[in-house]
Parts: sequence; structure tokens; C-alpha cells
Amino acid sequence: MIPMKPSLYRFILYPVATVFTLFMLVASCQPTLQTGQLAIVNSISPSAPVTTSCKRDTLADVTEIVIGVMYPLSDQSTMTTGFAMQAATNLALADINAQASFKDKPVRLIVYDSGSSPEQGALFAERLVTVDCAAAIVGVFHSTVALAVKEVAVRYHIPVVFADPYADEITSDHAAEIFRIAPTRTMVAQMMGQWMEEVGDYNQDGEILLALVVENSRYGSMRGELVQQWMPTYGIEPEVFTIDLPTTDFSPLIARIVALDKLPDVVFAYLHKGDNVPLLRQLLAAGIGPTRSTLLVTTSTALDETHFWDQVPDGIYTIVTQVGPWPSAVTPMGQRFADTYQQYFNRWPEATAFEAYDALWLMTDAIQRAGTLNPDDVIHALEETDIELASGYYYFPYNSTNAPDGTIVPHYMWHQWPNPPILYLQYAKAGQSRRDAPVIWPPTYQTVTGPLAPELQSIRSR
Repeated sequence: MIPMKPSLYRFILYPVATVFTLFMLVASCQPTLQTGQLAIVNSISPSAPVTTSCKRDTLADVTEIVIGVMYPLSDQSTMTTGFAMQAATNLALADINAQASFKDKPVRLIVYDSGSSPEQGALFAERLVTVDCAAAIVGVFHSTVALAVKEVAVRYHIPVVFADPYADEITSDHAAEIFRIAPTRTMVAQMMGQWMEEVGDYNQDGEILLALVVENSRYGSMRGELVQQWMPTYGIEPEVFTIDLPTTDFSPLIARIVALDKLPDVVFAYLHKGDNVPLLRQLLAAGIGPTRSTLLVTTSTALDETHFWDQVPDGIYTIVTQVGPWPSAVTPMGQRFADTYQQYFNRWPEATAFEAYDALWLMTDAIQRAGTLNPDDVIHALEETDIELASGYYYFPYNSTNAPDGTIVPHYMWHQWPNPPILYLQYAKAGQSRRDAPVIWPPTYQTVTGPLAPELQSIRSR
């Protein structure tokens, strides 16, 4: 992919009018894109930060708190996500400044477009630090961009709260400056094992068997490898099935599942780049489903309830994974944010929007408690975070005073929020609205007792 050449324009035209309206709501944080040659910044020892002419010390010496933000705003495949994240950040900025967190000193954002490019992300991260004199950086969507931004942040000793990148290695090397609130890839995979361990032998055939369906892609291969790595540690036998997309005929795949020596307790339909709904319909038609001893779990695409119930009228008891808060399990602050967000987008905020909103709150909360822009003090304040925001209750238990050992606690838990909402929802009634679907897992967020909805418990006891 060729990165977008940065230009001097001040606004990026976005095809959805509501987003432009939201940008105008917070005029002070309009994105600024600058010219310059793209370059990857080499990593150096975090013990020897590079100095700049920017002064980051007492709040008394500044008239505003400048924070850098970076999202993909021009790449066609991710710009919708990027603008949604920026809109959420703008809403957080409005709330923070309305609260007068720093009395007469407003928070000002400088927003750059990563273009989904690590090189462009590194370029603008360095500009934020050396030219714009940002006290901190928040945001970022892609893991590859985050790793490039991380190199710059470590080089200049600037605190960062990453909103959405999933790669384990972003936090696994214990960089002092780096914090993350999205789940890691391994955390998502482990959630599958933790939930299945709780469910147990659903079809009561003496073995817990998981079948995972993924597409033949880098993303699918990565998920399959993580499942094969982690499921045995929970006493679960994994079978990974890879299919080529596009296709609407899943009968060859279903034949392979039926040919297994034992029926799977759970089938995870995780086509990242395809429509999982036809696959679910064909599995049920073949007699593979929750009323016949196999639970079906799929991605949040099934939360398009109109499409789902039209295509899968027998889809009662389907379980849907959702990253991010849900109406049936959301904090008061999260509900207020969602209400405002929906005025502009007419939809429940995506996980990325919640993360973008909270990332700015976390950073400004730390600066306020630190009482300074000094990086060491802000980092220390981030480590002592103890606050409930839109997505939940935030804290970072693995830090400079309690570092993960890599054995009992994996290294990626360094400065990692341990409870990002990775939810298992369940359609408990035919035709049920997605908003009414109960959260059945994890215990931190569940809205029904036990790992399964009561209806499934009764099915298992027959």
C-alpha cells in the first residue's frame, strides 16, 4: 500500500455529513496535516531519551495542554473507523474542557493522519514531539502504526495511551512510556479458552472439542495459530478449518466438520473478511447447532439483527462476540457518551470509538493528578490510574512496581488494561433485538447468571 502524500490542507472531506458536523462541534481540534519526507525513526535505548527544545514541566508555565492524536483518515479501507475514532476524541475533548479540568488552561488536540502507514505514523509522531511540543500522544488504530509511533515515543520519552492496536509486542518489552487499553490478540484467544473451560463438555461426549472456521488470510492464519497454541492449556482440543473466500457454499467445510470423530462442543465462525451469516444458516440446516449439542459462536456482524434474523430465522441461542461495551452492560459515563455519539451516527459506538474517547480521558486524568507535564510524573500517574470511564473501570496493575514475570503473568500485560470488554452476547429469543441480547461472559460484565443463558442450561439438562 502506498502511503498518502501529506498535504497542507486543514480539513479532510469525509463523505458522511454527520462526521463533518461533529468536527465543527469541536473546532479547536480540526486535523492538521503537514508536508514532509516519510521516514522510519530507528529505536534507541529508552534510558537515553533524545532532548528537544520543547519544555514539558510545570502546568503554571503553559497556557494550554497540547496532546497529539493519530488516526487513519485517508486510507479508504479504514477511514470510516478513523473518523469515528476522531469524532469520539472530539466528544471527549468537549467534555474535558467543559469540566475545566485544568481551570483556565484548555486541552488542545493536534490531529494527524497516519494514512494506515507506519512510515507516516512515525513521521507525524516525531513532528508532534519536536515541533508541536505535544505533552503526550493518544489514539492509533493499526498495530503496525502503533509500533512505529512507539519507537518515537520511547526515543523522546513521551507517554502514550494506545486506543486500539492489538499486537502483543506493543507492550511486551516493558517500555515505560507505552500504555494500552484495547485487548491484545492473545487475550482475545484466551477468552475463548476461558469461556469454553467454564462451559465444559457441552455435548457430554467425554471431550471438549472446538472447531474454528477462518478464511485463508494473514488474519485467519494468525487467529488459527493462537487457538492451536492456547486451547490445549485449557484442556480443549482445537480443530482449525481454513476456507478460501469469496464463497457462499459452505457444504465442503460442513462435510469436514461432520466427518470429525466427535461432534464439536463449539463452532466458532470467524470469517474476518466474509459474511458469517450464510455459514451459520448452513450449519443449522445440516443439524449442527445449540439444540443439537453444538454451540455456535460468531463475530459482531451477526449484530445486524435485520440481516441475521432474515437469513437465520432458526438462529436462537447463537452467541456473538463483541469487543467494547454493550447497552445491557455499560457504565453511566459510557451511556452518556453513547447517547451523544448516536445523535451524529445513529448507531451504538464501536469499540474503537469507546477506546478513543477513554484514551484522551485517561491521559488528561493522569496529567491532572501529576500536576505537571513532566513525562516521568505523567507516566507514574498513569500507572496509578484508578477511574471508571465509558468502557469500564481502568487500572494498570502490571507496572514499574509490579512488572509481569513472563511466566505467571505474560509480558504483554505490562501497562495493559486487564479488563477490556471482550463480550459474549447471546440471542436468547427468536427475533430478539441485539440491544436486548444478554451478556453471558465474562463474569465482570455478564448480565445473566452462569456462563450460558438459562434457556441453554435447560437444553443441556435434557
